[in-house]
Amino acid sequence: MRLPRNTIMITVGIIANPASGKDIRRLVAHGSVFDNDEKVSIVKRVLLGLEATGVQRVWIMPDRFGIGRKALDNLKLGIEAGLLPMPVKFTHDDSRRTAELMTAGGARCIVTLGGDGPNRLVARACGDVPLMPISTGTNNVFPLMIEATTAGLAAGLVAVGQADAAITYAPRIDV
Repeated sequence: MRLPRNTIMITVGIIANPASGKDIRRLVAHGSVFDNDEKVSIVKRVLLGLEATGVQRVWIMPDRFGIGRKALDNLKLGIEAGLLPMPVKFTHDDSRRTAELMTAGGARCIVTLGGDGPNRLVARACGDVPLMPISTGTNNVFPLMIEATTAGLAAGLVAVGQADAAITYAPRIDV
C-alpha cells in the first residue's frame, strides 16, 4: 500500500501501542501503569499541541483498542487528522509497517507512545524522520516522560522546521 506523497502538507504521524505499559513487571515493581484510556488522553493532547504549531495533517496508526479513533471523537481540530488507511494485523509489526508508510508519505516527525520495543521497531523503519518517543511502556531507555501537550508542541515545531537545532541524532546500533 502506498500513500500519496504530498510535500505541501506538513504531516506528523502518531503511533500508539495499545499493549505497552501493562507488563507484569509494572505491577510487581509498583511502576506507573498507562491504560489505553490514558493513551487516548495523551493522543488528544498531542493533537492539540501539533495543531498549535501549524502542522496541517496527522496520521494515526489504527489499533485494536481504537486509541486514535477515540482521541479524534468529539475533538474539534482545525487540521486534517485521521487514521492511517492501512490493513492491520494487530501485531507488533503494525508499528513497523506504519512507520514505513508514514515516512514514505512525507511525515516530518513521528510521535510514539510505548516502551523500548515498539520504539526500536519504529526507529528502524523511519530512517531519518525525527521521533518524539513518549514513555508509556515497561522498559524505557529512550522514550521520554514528557507531558503530552509539550510533546505535541515539540514534534510540531520540528515538523514545521522551527526547531532543527533541537533534533538530536543518535547512532543506530543493530544488535
